[in-house]
Amino acid sequence: MKTILRDTFETNIGEIELSIKSEYPVQYSVKDSLEVETKNYKIEVVVIDLSRMNFPKHMKIENSKGWRIYIEKKTNKSEKLNILCKLKNNNTETTWDYNSGENLDAVEIENRTELLHIGTEDGEVIKWRAENNDWFPIRLKNEISLEKPITNYIDFGFESMIPNLEINEKMYLHFLVATRKKIEKNDNENISTWIAVDNSKKELDELNIKYGL
Repeated sequence: MKTILRDTFETNIGEIELSIKSEYPVQYSVKDSLEVETKNYKIEVVVIDLSRMNFPKHMKIENSKGWRIYIEKKTNKSEKLNILCKLKNNNTETTWDYNSGENLDAVEIENRTELLHIGTEDGEVIKWRAENNDWFPIRLKNEISLEKPITNYIDFGFESMIPNLEINEKMYLHFLVATRKKIEKNDNENISTWIAVDNSKKELDELNIKYGL
């Protein structure tokens, strides 16, 4: 598998990397943009800033980055495609754990002073999108569920295995990252990063209209 697209987010804990891998090389790319084409796929990644969200007064995040990934199939030929989003350069002081919620898969990564969350839609909300033909093929609605996700936990992040799409079918995924320093006296502030990554595609679409993410 070849890395056909890569982007990073530098945090005080380490570098979060988004990488998309394919069995085919890039045939076309847009300069200074996260947009590529392989033999069978067209992929565009849109970067967003979650700090522009309107948080409650007692909550805030320090830094954030979101990757919204739009995939379109150009042919009926098969092509293996997977997406990873994870902390790259972790050390012995850095730990991670599952921290999911309703419609959300999330990991919490921390060290003595810093805290971050990476979040993405879980299988249940993606199944809902499939049933509504919202950037997930309706023909795959019975192939996706909370028990059968396309995105799975790996150490310090996630990996998504893209199912084989038919020509002109579309698929959307996102990974959201938010960071802040750990606050011992105020648990509400410590969950700010979790709140920031707890957004579905529909919610991000609405926030983009409202706040211009």
